[in-house]
Amino acid sequence: MKMVKNGSSGFLDKILSLFVTIGDAEKDKRRLIKEIKKDLKKRSKYFRVKGNTAQPALAKLFYDMYKVVGPAQVLLESLKDSGVIRAIIIENFLSEDQKKLVGSLSESSIRKRCAASKSLKNVRDQIKEELIQTYTFFDMKAAKDINRLYSSMMVMQDFIKFDYYFLLKKFDSLLPERDFKYIPRFESINGEYIVDDLKDFDMILSVFNESEDWDVILDVLSQYRDMEAISRDGWKKVLQIVKELKKTSILGLVVKVLDENPGYKVLPESYTFEIVEDYLSDIKNTAEQILMSIVDDRKKSQRDSLLVNIYGTTSVFRMKYYTEKANMAFSKKVNSGFAYVEPLNFLKAFFLDYYKGPIRQMVDRLLITGKWSSNIASQQFSESYHQLMTMTDELIQFDNSLADETDLGTKLKRLVRAADRDRNALDSMRNVLNTVNDQAYSILNNSAQHLLAIGKNLKRCIDDYRAPKHELIVNWKEIEAMSEEPLVNQMSELYKKIYYFLQLMQYYLKGE
Repeated sequence: MKMVKNGSSGFLDKILSLFVTIGDAEKDKRRLIKEIKKDLKKRSKYFRVKGNTAQPALAKLFYDMYKVVGPAQVLLESLKDSGVIRAIIIENFLSEDQKKLVGSLSESSIRKRCAASKSLKNVRDQIKEELIQTYTFFDMKAAKDINRLYSSMMVMQDFIKFDYYFLLKKFDSLLPERDFKYIPRFESINGEYIVDDLKDFDMILSVFNESEDWDVILDVLSQYRDMEAISRDGWKKVLQIVKELKKTSILGLVVKVLDENPGYKVLPESYTFEIVEDYLSDIKNTAEQILMSIVDDRKKSQRDSLLVNIYGTTSVFRMKYYTEKANMAFSKKVNSGFAYVEPLNFLKAFFLDYYKGPIRQMVDRLLITGKWSSNIASQQFSESYHQLMTMTDELIQFDNSLADETDLGTKLKRLVRAADRDRNALDSMRNVLNTVNDQAYSILNNSAQHLLAIGKNLKRCIDDYRAPKHELIVNWKEIEAMSEEPLVNQMSELYKKIYYFLQLMQYYLKGE
């Protein structure tokens, strides 16, 4: 029984102790609030403890800042998203020679250099070396100073963007926005109306570095807007107000009293920015993208020139089912469908326009009418010719195999419909497309190889015709007699078409 009694007594002591602790905490809170109010009484022109009223002098303090930064609220609205402002800040740390080097990596400069150079490789190598040099401009100290300055500018933007008008209108309901000819008539108001505004502004103050080199920042802003975005004398007055607010901590004291929270403390947002690395990456990426664009433009220009030389037009459409129109059904499901639409169109057009026409006629004339000094030479020519004839048939069969009513065409249509709801169908469609594209590439590659052989043999015939002594074909006069136009001109024209076509195919077969 004695042990139970002692245990019970210990438990009661703990309960009583808890209430005493709670009571002490409340007592400490009241004592602290009382001390804060005593401190605020010394600054009663801003905040009157009795009645918790914010005074016109506090509004006047904010209005004096508003008059300076208000005009810049619109001018500097997009500061945080501006790559231009980051570049201006960074280039303020560069020498004239360094700025010149960075300028040489701009889009206009790279395009001019490429236009003036026959070798894109040389320009690319120069740019690579210049990029390496640019990275060496920024040591750790320079990067730290740049990042610090930009971070201060971002604090400045939030300081400027603070809604002064919303706060001040609570002191004067007739106050117009950014009309500084109006003479405000501020009245005392209940501090509860502005406590949230004070918290927001106090957070900005907590990260505001009034000792920053603001002249440099104002210079940067002037470059950015081509005008003085903020009055320098006005900004000096703002800095004095900021120093006073931070020194007295009046805003925090007011918040503590209004919230009855002596433990109120600002939790500042992070204003740490790393702009140097992003700046260098932007320069590098821009240079690389421009070079790629120039290479692509040159390739397209060269390709279009070849198309005109071969077909007289850049619009060549001969395939019936292996087409870009058919690709529209696949593009919503996979990244690519038929991968060789363009070159197969060109190949089919070449087969129809040249191979089955003038090339076939010329080769028949050379092989049938011509008397070759070596059977091996004529057999090689004949073999490549007939192999290519096989490829023309294979290409037509390949294209027709993709018609809607064929087994392959029907299968692809079914897989396209099922791909949205069935992952297996999507995978099957990819596999079928890969097989189709492999076949397309094989036709292209083999056709190019056989056409190359025909071109070489045709060139040998041209050289033999022009030679003083014929060693390949011995009856050129007989063959010439069967031609309405000079034979060598016809052979040369066909050889050029083959040469241009093989050049065209290099854009699609190279690197495969």
